[in-house]
Amino acid sequence: MLLIFVLFFVPLVGALWFYNFTIFLEKLKNGKNAHNQKVLGVAFTFIFLVVFMYGMGVLSSF
Repeated sequence: MLLIFVLFFVPLVGALWFYNFTIFLEKLKNGKNAHNQKVLGVAFTFIFLVVFMYGMGVLSSF
């Protein structure tokens, strides 16, 4: 189960996080509303931290 988190979910959230950040920067540069990117950034950060903390908890039990 931990292997799935490490090899799939963490890179997936990282890629989505980076994509959202680039869209956010483009919208800021063009002077458009970037509220959706801010909300997605918060959601991706929450998901990443939950997955990371779960993985660290599983690793510390060994």
